Amino acid sequence: MNRFLKSIAGRLVAYYGALTALGWLVWLLAAPGLRARLAQMWMPGMPSLVASVTEPLGAAPSGPVIIAPMQALFASLAACALALPVAWVYTYTRRAQGFSQSVGQALVLLPTVVAAITVLVKESLPLAFALAGIVAAVRFRNTLEDSKDAVFILLVTAIGLASGVSPAVGSILSIIFVIVVMVLWTVDFAREPAGIEGERAKRQLERAMAIANRTSQFVARVDKEVLQSLAPAQLDALAERVRRRRRTVGRPVTEEMGQPRYDKKLVIALTDTEAARPMIEQALESYTKRWRFDGMKNGEGESDMLSAVYSIRLRKGVPAELLRSAVRDAAAPYAADVSIE
Repeated sequence: MNRFLKSIAGRLVAYYGALTALGWLVWLLAAPGLRARLAQMWMPGMPSLVASVTEPLGAAPSGPVIIAPMQALFASLAACALALPVAWVYTYTRRAQGFSQSVGQALVLLPTVVAAITVLVKESLPLAFALAGIVAAVRFRNTLEDSKDAVFILLVTAIGLASGVSPAVGSILSIIFVIVVMVLWTVDFAREPAGIEGERAKRQLERAMAIANRTSQFVARVDKEVLQSLAPAQLDALAERVRRRRRTVGRPVTEEMGQPRYDKKLVIALTDTEAARPMIEQALESYTKRWRFDGMKNGEGESDMLSAVYSIRLRKGVPAELLRSAVRDAAAPYAADVSIE
């Protein structure tokens, strides 16, 4: 039970339950006149613009029963309260892919404004047309990264409209949408099966590898066909794997880039490189904290013997001479000379 209350589902149930309990408590404590006013604000009817037959000739039509500022306040508060759980669900279901803070805040602010505007224009056709002209003149330039973001924006706009006309409809919209989104997110609805997804990634990587000898094109193809489809968590895992691979191949990199530091060079002149390397690297695993194979270099002077070059960092308390002896003994049939620089 405690685990459920700490989950997003438990918080949503508690929030909607608290809203319902608060509304019921206000209703019980309200006077009969206030109850009638609250009932009209909860399910307001469209006010009539026709004058009553009991009014004197020439008198102005009686105004609507609900005072507009009070109804606007009630509608704005209702829209904000009903949109808040929608914003929670948005941030929770988008954590893995990443979400925009501005979109999350807009999900709460937009329905609040829309509800107040709806109360203002619903009783006046000229005001509605004037507002349409003003909104058309103001251009909002913003590109949503995901089509689901557009669905959330559309939903909170509908909640704002419903809160200005009938908050009961807005509450139903909010609850149903939250339930549907949480169910779809929990079951991972419409996700491509892992087998198909793996085959597609394999084909994309094969196409990228076909141009691997052209570095710039290779990187661009990998970025377009592989990296753009990965989630932030997958990109982080891939970056860590790339860093580990980078430590073992290629030119040395600086410590500022987050790479480990090596303090010595191990050079072994070999008669058979392929046979000796497994023996040498087994000894390096035992006597060094870390090591990296830097490649082969030609022998100096008249000798044409190849030398294997390793960057190493000795374990604490292991002298360099001990490592040199261990490497010489391990690769004895093939090591002509071992030196540590």
